[in-house]
Amino acid sequence: MKKNVITLFPAIDVKNEKCVRLLYGDMEKETIYNNNPLDQAKWFVDQGAEWLHIVDLDGAVTGRNVNRKVISKIVDKLHDKVKIQIGGGIRNLDDIDFWIQNSVNRVILGTLALENPNFINNLDEKYFKKIVIGADVRDGKIASHGWKNQTDILAVDLLKSLNSSIVSSVIYTDITKDGTLKGASVNKTVNFAKSIPHSVIASGGVSSLNDIARLSRECSNGIEGIIIGRALYDKKFTFSDALLKSKEFKN
Repeated sequence: MKKNVITLFPAIDVKNEKCVRLLYGDMEKETIYNNNPLDQAKWFVDQGAEWLHIVDLDGAVTGRNVNRKVISKIVDKLHDKVKIQIGGGIRNLDDIDFWIQNSVNRVILGTLALENPNFINNLDEKYFKKIVIGADVRDGKIASHGWKNQTDILAVDLLKSLNSSIVSSVIYTDITKDGTLKGASVNKTVNFAKSIPHSVIASGGVSSLNDIARLSRECSNGIEGIIIGRALYDKKFTFSDALLKSKEFKN
């Protein structure tokens, strides 16, 4: 179901147990922002975050939970103060169950959804709205395995095939914008949201409060949330300011 509420998700990307941001999703083009991801998570919660978006970048590439210990510490300390969605290297039911059983609200599936969409559609009702699909897109087509593998599969086609009673939301990431601070792909994101039966979380390129405003205005067109990364770390604006801006457009 499409929603008329915008949620802001501050991003915590973990690589080698540190909080980093990548440029274009390239694992070799990282900037380390905090040696302690838990401290970074606490800071976002203190700023008013209702959700955290956490990704195990090493896990996304290797297909296993490389940074589980560090991420689990965040969940253990903060799950009673904030909702959490986690992605990166979650490739089987055991991985999904581990996080859900350990107080994570939603898990993000990207490569698994691409390689085995029937896996998503065959999940039983206990996973209702606990699954988020990561649609990492270049020129409309899905990239996988930490964005290293480019497919010829259209993101819209993949998402239309997935059970909307299981899928909570879809994260639409324009890889060509991610980590660049060049501005969000608002029109592409809205067109994508209008083309699928799931609400969409916008990701990639958010650089200003104007991006927050433009995306927030599109809540009636299926935009449910906005992931904000480098703009917060580079202090282009504060999370508190982003919250205020987004609330100007809540229905």
